[in-house]
Amino acid sequence: MKKIFELDINDDFRKAIISQFALMVGVFCMSIFTAVEEQNAFQITYLFELLILSVGFNFYFESQKNRNYAYWTISIILLIYILFDILKYTFVEYNIFILYIAFLSLIFLIINCYIMSSPLFFPRVQWWEYDFHYRGDIKSLLKLNQDSLNSRITDIRRQSACIEAFEFIPLDSIVTLELQFDDKYFSLPIKIKTSKVVIPGRPFRYGAKFIFNEDNSKKSYIELLKIWNSNKTAKIRNKFLESTKNESK
Repeated sequence: MKKIFELDINDDFRKAIISQFALMVGVFCMSIFTAVEEQNAFQITYLFELLILSVGFNFYFESQKNRNYAYWTISIILLIYILFDILKYTFVEYNIFILYIAFLSLIFLIINCYIMSSPLFFPRVQWWEYDFHYRGDIKSLLKLNQDSLNSRITDIRRQSACIEAFEFIPLDSIVTLELQFDDKYFSLPIKIKTSKVVIPGRPFRYGAKFIFNEDNSKKSYIELLKIWNSNKTAKIRNKFLESTKNESK
């Protein structure tokens, strides 16, 4: 516990770990007080519930650490578990203390999921789309020292980006992201915060934070974000129109 509170809370992942720890404490407290309220704290069914919660949170921490998509499944189950108690002790029975803990747990769950939904950890990747004509990816270059690495941007949100490249880049490296879209050229400094190989033999998936040292870099990022969103929307629309034409033939 001491190590958790010694972490630098400016790091997004560490914030998520702290919020998940607070969520775990809240859910266990909610479960215990609910058992006391219903006078079944020593029944086998409740002890089995505690066992499931313990195993579940162990998987939850592991899935968050490894950025496994099981994280979202467990998050949905926890959401249902918390909402069940909120509804129960609001409309069926009434216990303000349990409601207070349940709402706190819900807040920590939302905070945790919001942090982890960043492109740094869980990017929005169109994994089902094999045709690059309709994928939202954009070709780019990563300038590291004297090297220019071919890459593709697969997600841009919340001043972060997910970039795929076959070359290994050390964490915390400062890299220049360059790309040209139509007649517009962008060159933005980024910091590599996370890396993961989703499938062996496939590119590294890097999570990067944009660095805003000057006003121009922030304006360039906003312009790039607009282009990214409009390009993605246009490709989805084109795919829909193309499929409609094929069906009509």
